[in-house]
Amino acid sequence: MNDCRFVIPSYKRSETVRDKTLSVLTKYKVDPNKVTIFVANEEELADYQRSLQNTPYKNFVVGKVGIGAIRNFMRDWCEQGEFCVHMDDDLMRIMKKIDDKTMNDIDDIYEDVVNPMWKAMQEHDTKLCGIYAAANPFFMKQRSSKGLYYCIGSLWGTINDKHPDRYVKLDDKEDYERTLQYYVLDGGVSRLDNITVKSKYYTEPGGMQVERTQERIDWSADALVERYPDLCTKYIRKTTGHAELRLKDSTKGKYEKPVENNVEELLFG
Repeated sequence: MNDCRFVIPSYKRSETVRDKTLSVLTKYKVDPNKVTIFVANEEELADYQRSLQNTPYKNFVVGKVGIGAIRNFMRDWCEQGEFCVHMDDDLMRIMKKIDDKTMNDIDDIYEDVVNPMWKAMQEHDTKLCGIYAAANPFFMKQRSSKGLYYCIGSLWGTINDKHPDRYVKLDDKEDYERTLQYYVLDGGVSRLDNITVKSKYYTEPGGMQVERTQERIDWSADALVERYPDLCTKYIRKTTGHAELRLKDSTKGKYEKPVENNVEELLFG
């Protein structure tokens, strides 16, 4: 399944996206014509065109300010039913589990990530597929899963759907929000448990850091708990002090749909 579009929202990170995510895509020989970068306004567009003028990446779209707003804009811009791989603009590496102590960079972005995402969504009858959120090989598995799994916003695949309940309302925790929306609509989300990424989520200059506040992070977490009280709870991560969510379905399978759940053999031999 090489027929996918790579889409990257980016704000005040023209050099970051050039030196990180686009360098990763170049490393894996992704056709630049399949990559679209979404920026906030015409001023940002001019900056990105200057920074990327000596690269083959020329597909820019002017969208809106704010990660929630740009995610919704991107959903409208992409075609209904189109397979899209969403990437943050600050990815440094995409890695896969080798054993319980070892991770290496992936060998091929299509064979290791894109195709398994597509196959997992087809097998599981889902429209969202994420990756393992923590870069810790001890807990990662050589499998694809379906369930209520946090699909981190740094790298995820989707079969684009313009259903009104798939549009996010938040800027912070929008990846949790999307995970919960898709879980409710589809009875589960898919996840590649052997794939993760390396980036600087809360520390990279630009992007969401420009407007993110502790108060807004807390408010967003509270809003999701209020909206989905049977699917998530809030806690404070000791290492960062940020509000986070734990996902757990306490509805005794209200949203789950029967599915052939073991695709390990299909994806990994």
